[in-house]
Amino acid sequence: MKKEYKAAIIIAVILVATMGILAVILPYLKPTNQTSFGVVRIYVNSTIASNIYSQVNQYEQDIISQGYLVDIVNWSDTNVTSLRDDLINASLQPRGLEGAVLIGDLPSAIMRYYDSSWALWRTYPIDLYLTDLDGEWVDLDPSDGLFDSHNNGTGDKFPEIWVGRICPESLNNTNHLNAYYNYFSRNHAYRTGQLSRPHSQLVYIDDDWSAWTSEWLGDMTAYSNITCISTNSITTAADYKNRLTHIYEFIHVFVHSWPYEHLFGSGGYGTEGKVNYTDILNINTKALFYNLYACSACNFEYTANMGTQYLFSNNTLAVIGSSKIGGMTMNSYFYNPLSQGKIFGESMRLWYWNPLHGPSDNESMGMTLLGDPLLTII
Repeated sequence: MKKEYKAAIIIAVILVATMGILAVILPYLKPTNQTSFGVVRIYVNSTIASNIYSQVNQYEQDIISQGYLVDIVNWSDTNVTSLRDDLINASLQPRGLEGAVLIGDLPSAIMRYYDSSWALWRTYPIDLYLTDLDGEWVDLDPSDGLFDSHNNGTGDKFPEIWVGRICPESLNNTNHLNAYYNYFSRNHAYRTGQLSRPHSQLVYIDDDWSAWTSEWLGDMTAYSNITCISTNSITTAADYKNRLTHIYEFIHVFVHSWPYEHLFGSGGYGTEGKVNYTDILNINTKALFYNLYACSACNFEYTANMGTQYLFSNNTLAVIGSSKIGGMTMNSYFYNPLSQGKIFGESMRLWYWNPLHGPSDNESMGMTLLGDPLLTII
């Protein structure tokens, strides 16, 4: 056999062997810059953008490291419809849109409803307006700028994206720039493993919800290490404040509230004490995440509201709660995705898709995510 034929055969054998090896290992090889998710749009209030440029830049890099594409937009328009239109346009682009982070004092939609218990018309900010991009929002009196109803429109009433707000501007007891700096510093620390807690949860159930303790606990599916406090003689303002100093990753509290205070005891009169926003500021709270079943505690339009105070005090990274009367029910639809490694924003979006309540449930419509929606507990 001629030498050139032998060489050709040897080369062919080597090529076949190499291709076989590649066929085995290629499925396990991933490019280091692979993007697994879609676009996250970060809106920064243009009046503070230059002051927090370094913090937002680090945050952007952290999100890119998660596998997302990031668009940063300096935003100055105070019209919430313009903001929603921009989100809709971004969602229609080939890259799609996963969700948005709103940094600074950015516009919110305001909805009104009739509170038959008190025979009053009430208003509240509704971020569902920014996440349901194909629903119809009806303002019967354009002069008041208040939405009156929410319909299917060209699609449905369910959210297509998620939104989180990072804004200390409603607080009157802190330097706002320092609040941004401290928040993004601990956010980065959590993402890099420098801020952590044992994987544990405190479930604190005040008197008027304690009869359903077993049902509530059955929905807490993200944690196996759960401390539950629901004995009526124990659940007081003093006891709750003390437990805020204990080491937990997540606290879920059920308590009567309004934007400035938690009101412990039956009936919502604070007969067993009150916890206000100043208490949260001054207590050395340890938890990283909160779910507040606490009426209106996350109404971020109120000065010194509880939800914002939690978020910018000590170690907190995310707060779930309602901007109106109501709160999160059927919690497993939120905690199940969270336990599977999904981010807070997506877990909340999926919770809204529960057909047994969803956005048609009046108590669900004010649900709000304060803080970074891209964090996970895994």
